[in-house]
Amino acid sequence: MTTPGRFVRAGALLALLALVLQAFVAPAAAGSMAADPAVERAVERAVEDATEPDFGAIDRYVEAERRAQRIPGMTLAVVQGDRIVHLRGFGAADASGREVTPQTPFLIGSLAKSFTALAVMQLVEAGRLELDAPVQRYLPWFRVADAEASAAITLRHLLHQTSGLSGVVGNAWITNGDADDGALERRVRALRSAALARPVGAAYEYSNANYAVLGLVVQTVSGTTYERYIRAQIFAPLGMRRSFASEAEARPHGMARGHRYWFGVPRQADLPRGRGTTPAGYLVASAEDMARYLIAHLNGGRLDGAAVLSPAGIAALHRPAVEAGHPDASYAMGWSVVRDGDTTVVGHTGEALDFRATMALLPDRGLGYVLMMNADTGMGRGRMAAVTEGVHGLLLGREAAPTPSDAAQRALVFGALAAVVAVQLGGMARSVRTLRRRAAGPGRRPRGRWAVAGAIGLPLVLNAAWAALVLVALPRGLGASVGLLLLQLPDAGVVLVASGTLAAAWAAVRTGLVLVLARPTDSAARGTRQAAGRAPLPA
Repeated sequence: MTTPGRFVRAGALLALLALVLQAFVAPAAAGSMAADPAVERAVERAVEDATEPDFGAIDRYVEAERRAQRIPGMTLAVVQGDRIVHLRGFGAADASGREVTPQTPFLIGSLAKSFTALAVMQLVEAGRLELDAPVQRYLPWFRVADAEASAAITLRHLLHQTSGLSGVVGNAWITNGDADDGALERRVRALRSAALARPVGAAYEYSNANYAVLGLVVQTVSGTTYERYIRAQIFAPLGMRRSFASEAEARPHGMARGHRYWFGVPRQADLPRGRGTTPAGYLVASAEDMARYLIAHLNGGRLDGAAVLSPAGIAALHRPAVEAGHPDASYAMGWSVVRDGDTTVVGHTGEALDFRATMALLPDRGLGYVLMMNADTGMGRGRMAAVTEGVHGLLLGREAAPTPSDAAQRALVFGALAAVVAVQLGGMARSVRTLRRRAAGPGRRPRGRWAVAGAIGLPLVLNAAWAALVLVALPRGLGASVGLLLLQLPDAGVVLVASGTLAAAWAAVRTGLVLVLARPTDSAARGTRQAAGRAPLPA
């Protein structure tokens, strides 16, 4: 029987979906700062003219935010010109309480894209790659679903995130733990069925898949694995001794453990990290090593007498190439470029489900910094991003803006989740009682096509619609699979997916029960036959 309560339940479910979608809206990737072609005298003047920031105030701010947001551990490095001017660790590296230090390795997430771009430019300067050559010159078998587009995609398109590959395609392998030497090639070969989201070169769309392809190009042309290349050609010459090309390699060296939030409480995580995504997001480095990396980028590719790239090559990596969602934001090659007033910021943010990192260069000021955390969340990322913005402001002599509290948002979402689950379970209990009454009294059972359709219709539609929204529309709208949704939001995601799965199962079970009740009983059938037997013969 149709009741207003069913419409109330439907409204509650749709309202919850709207809340979750709002909670997932991630802030724009944290800014970076663009570099002028590294003119050493200009950098030296910027260093001489700069007023040293109040590092004590910065440390107090970071520690206060770490405690307020329940971030287990953080690490910060600041560089000026060719010097590391500040290093600090905060909190715990893992559940044992081991202290974070500037030498503690952290997963750097998408900061890895800048390493892949640097590797590509090294091979360009060595004459082994050309930026405007098609990918098929180096990987003849490379293709996406459209054969013509496959031949048109160049290395430059991949570097600038303008290949047409979508964010959804880029996220497809994030949860894949494939870790042997063939993992990266299998990842790229899987793109043969990928439909492009837009024409090649038409516009920017951030996709991890672009940098997976670039990683394989580096691996193929160099004749060694991507990981060995990065170790030998970037980590080693820059003296990055606490940096690693995989989490498995870093764990014995004291790597911090990542954390995800369960209803606001950080829990240590152990997530799959496949080598198919390493060039896009799975390198590991300490804050001290990242400081050395930033110094090289501020100084035309040089550090301590070693050069990993020419000044012109570094300038090309940092040069804004395509608008990235906002007139003041562009994407370069593995770096974002943002205008902050009269300051150009070249940097990148990495979000790796259980780690978060941001690096930034202010070339006009000869300044750079990196801030890393061993936690991440799919809800409340705005507040995490605000910590970096606060550090950025303090380094420039500004007041740190108060970070927005996400307590109200969390309370609203978790309260709505609890309400939906209560409504859903209450509706199921009511349906069970109704079905029992119908089973006990044959006269109450639905008879006829329209009566059966009425008993099945609205509950089936509501349950099926909720299941489709949660299990299909929500992940697709967020550019994720159900598995990735569970990793991004382990608490709310589990409740949502369980609710959607239960709705789908209950829709099927309830429909089957109504159909069973609609079948004639044996006694009813006998009564029908007896009545037919007593019927008078025609005259």
